[in-house]
Amino acid sequence: MTQVEALAKYASRASFTDLSAESRRQLPVHILDSLGCCIAALGAGPIMACREQLADFGGTGPCALIGGGNSNPVYAAFWHTALVRYVDFMDNFLAPTETCHTADNFGPVLTAAEFTGGSGRDLMLGVALSYTVQSRLVDQANFMTRGFDHTAQLAFSYGAACGRLLGMSERQIAHAIAMAASSDASFAVIRAKPLSQWKGLASSQSALGSMHTLFLARRGVEGPLQVIEGPLGLDNLLHMHIGIDWDKQGYEGVTDSTIKKYNSMIHTQSAVHCMVELVKRHKIDPNQVASIDTEVFQLCYDFAGGGLYGVDKVIQTKEQADHSLPYLLAVALLDGDVMPAQFEPDRIVCSDVQTLLKKVSVRPNQLYTEQYPRKMPVKIMVRLKNSEVVEHEVRDYPGLASHPFTWEDSVEKFDKLVSGHLDQGLGREIKAAVRSLETIQVRDLMKLMGHVKAS
Repeated sequence: MTQVEALAKYASRASFTDLSAESRRQLPVHILDSLGCCIAALGAGPIMACREQLADFGGTGPCALIGGGNSNPVYAAFWHTALVRYVDFMDNFLAPTETCHTADNFGPVLTAAEFTGGSGRDLMLGVALSYTVQSRLVDQANFMTRGFDHTAQLAFSYGAACGRLLGMSERQIAHAIAMAASSDASFAVIRAKPLSQWKGLASSQSALGSMHTLFLARRGVEGPLQVIEGPLGLDNLLHMHIGIDWDKQGYEGVTDSTIKKYNSMIHTQSAVHCMVELVKRHKIDPNQVASIDTEVFQLCYDFAGGGLYGVDKVIQTKEQADHSLPYLLAVALLDGDVMPAQFEPDRIVCSDVQTLLKKVSVRPNQLYTEQYPRKMPVKIMVRLKNSEVVEHEVRDYPGLASHPFTWEDSVEKFDKLVSGHLDQGLGREIKAAVRSLETIQVRDLMKLMGHVKAS
């Protein structure tokens, strides 16, 4: 039995009763977080381009869309994935050397559950299953260090979860995964500087391809089942052996997933939290700041501090700003928070933040690196022009898997994200629906989401 066949067997046997009480508690928290991210993306420029693409090629179809309208399931999955990903505020899984956005799975799973007339429990199971598959691949197979992007694993998690929700056979699921995995692999250059808008849309391309292969497989089309261990397969490309024992895996991926408290890339969360706390404790005049020295763990340095993935010397776009630790720390000092408002074009180019970010220096700390991903230590030292030094250090932040969001935390973040997109009444209905997912149908939730509009 090949790896994709074993994965398909694992997906086919998944049942809601397999989920632990903790997983069932956390799933609505993560689902509300994903919906908040979807709503916040409505109206953004690249998202509007995606909507125009959908209007031209997605037809009317049976699937309801967040933001109103209908489409076929292939383009609906594309649309919902673009929404959940674009603001870069959704959850993650952290491994020692790699990461992934687990909420990248939300769009296809939501679409498949609604397309089949599924229940809220089906949606919860699909999220749990997809999160687990992607997390295990990130944990046990080094894609990004070999030059592949973390969206490459989505072919496996999409196929497993959506195939299960679509009621496909083990054989059909395996072939769908094989076709998508062999044709939709993406490269880590997506995350390299200078960053482009594709950073926020690459996973929606993966959703488009995977949903397409799922329906082809359901019609009997076959793919290369040895896509992992066969000649010129992933094992060969990654120079390693992917040998996950799927018979021994549960469905608890959501309990390992991390929710973002701030609207910045995942490895910068504790650094932003450190600066926000520092600003709350000390009144700092930005005009008196001489330098901001920051010590972080290695992956934070690599992704946002100028390490492996480089550094954007000029920050002009949202994509550049939310992956630039100098920008994030500067705007956090000035505004006391990092939310979507901190990535409005006028805010990014404002002279106060542009001047201050040039005073930020970042370096890796080996002791901090050794504590990651269990902890995310950061220390910030703000030196003033009068030689006074103000410093603060943190070990984690609210949202880390060891410090998980509560339902109340998720509601607070949701309310901030959706401000301007819906009235309080609709917001209350959406939150109530997610809170009661175990007793409703997905179509009930999607009826509410169809009333949400771009601000």
